[in-house]
Amino acid sequence: MTNDNIFALEASSPPSTRAIGVIWLLYFLLGILGTLLTRGIVVSADAASTANNILTHASLYRAGFAVDLLSSLIYIALTALLFGLFRPVNPTLALLAAFFSLVGCTVQIMGELLRLAPSVLLANPQLASAFGAQQLQAAALLSVILYRNVFYIAFVLFACFELVTGFLILRSTFLPRWLGWWWIAGGIGGLTFLWSPLATSIWPLLLAAGAGEFALPVWLLVKGVDISKWRTLQGT
Repeated sequence: MTNDNIFALEASSPPSTRAIGVIWLLYFLLGILGTLLTRGIVVSADAASTANNILTHASLYRAGFAVDLLSSLIYIALTALLFGLFRPVNPTLALLAAFFSLVGCTVQIMGELLRLAPSVLLANPQLASAFGAQQLQAAALLSVILYRNVFYIAFVLFACFELVTGFLILRSTFLPRWLGWWWIAGGIGGLTFLWSPLATSIWPLLLAAGAGEFALPVWLLVKGVDISKWRTLQGT
């Protein structure tokens, strides 16, 4: 078999669904680990306790930052693989979905810098001598609050990603339609973060609707896709 034939065969095959499933599940595991590492450190209504916890558990706090940053980088790689999977369905929409996902990841990474700020503010002796303890503690808590609000923006962007991807799933013939509707429901739910009080008041519903993002990687890992239908959409 010539190199041209090998290249043509690879181009007419979808990205490995097993690889997508494994990478996606790794992303979820890292997300859970990042949450557990920093659980209880931030006390939303108490700047002094938050500052003390960050200083006392500085290693855990920075580890949580590193894990969450790594998970964002993994999601960027996952976005590229999903673009390759859905491109035969509609190249324009697949590119639009990738755009929303990449911008969402970028916003999250910028938010992580705000999350890192408290450990820098509180541990710097020059800042400690220039500002009072209460001022630094308030600044640290403000950074954490801003970090959370930046994530609300990211949630809206990922909601748009889910809506477009859900439509792509519906238009595809190689994945079950119920997954598409589940993703669309998750996207609609994610848009409630445009007004965060509404989102936080219905979080059980949002979890149920957003679980479609966990169902898709499991499906890809266990069932995969119908390669013949994928190739038919691609025109090969």
